[in-house]
Amino acid sequence: MRILVTGASSFVGAHFALEAAQEHEVIATHLYTPLSLPRVRSLRIDLSLPRVQKQLRMLDVDAVVHLATKIKTAKGSVAAERINTAMLDQVLAMGKPILYGSSTVVHWQKETPYVLSKREDEERIRSSGLPYAIIRPSAPYGPKLSCHTPRHKESFHTLVDMIRFSPIVPMISDGAYLRTPVHVRDFAKVGLALLEMGLEEGEFDAGGGEILSMREIIESIASQLNRSPRIVPIPKKMFVWLAKKHPNFEASLIDAIDQDEKIDSQDVMFETGVSLRPFSEGISDLLRELK
Repeated sequence: MRILVTGASSFVGAHFALEAAQEHEVIATHLYTPLSLPRVRSLRIDLSLPRVQKQLRMLDVDAVVHLATKIKTAKGSVAAERINTAMLDQVLAMGKPILYGSSTVVHWQKETPYVLSKREDEERIRSSGLPYAIIRPSAPYGPKLSCHTPRHKESFHTLVDMIRFSPIVPMISDGAYLRTPVHVRDFAKVGLALLEMGLEEGEFDAGGGEILSMREIIESIASQLNRSPRIVPIPKKMFVWLAKKHPNFEASLIDAIDQDEKIDSQDVMFETGVSLRPFSEGISDLLRELK
């Protein structure tokens, strides 16, 4: 197939494009971050602009993997939610089957702007009349890529560096909130399997086979690194305040971080035949660089 992967300069997007390029022709979009992935044709384009529609149609792709998303609104710029809406406008206008990379945050009870944006995108895709599948990863993790550095550092990599080099690791609140981390390459394999089977209005959550608290995640990484840092709980309000000052974090998501994500991936594994490995098996990949 000829596949268009949007948002390929992100951590998840770059891994997906690389995995897809092993068997398919991949065209990958990026904007601010240079992109040079092996076997992948890169296309610098502002997906939120209506004038790019002619250029997108000329690509004549078989399907679109829509992973491009904006989480944080920079000071003085257009709201992230409006940009996400505009990008999806262009994807829908292509009239092609869509594999949409959503997020398990859509299940959160706390309705942040990002949560509402993802829910709105999902509903627009359901109502489009186009063949589609929606896949929602939970806390994706995996190795760094030697061929690409995302503009925004992946949060698990930030955590690994902190555990590796600091005697103290700050933890938001009590760390009891739950996650079901999914290996980024497993997520890509699931998405590709759905594409190759033909998209038929499926919706799937994708988490690894292990539900862990944030404290357990930190302790697991520390054990792999043979480190024993002191884990220091910090009030959530302080992290929210810091997130407002940091370009890589969205304060409203930090405020909702104590929402549990207990993901059951049996449906997507049954549908695709892809096994989603538990964090305890995939953690070693988190600590290395993929060449």
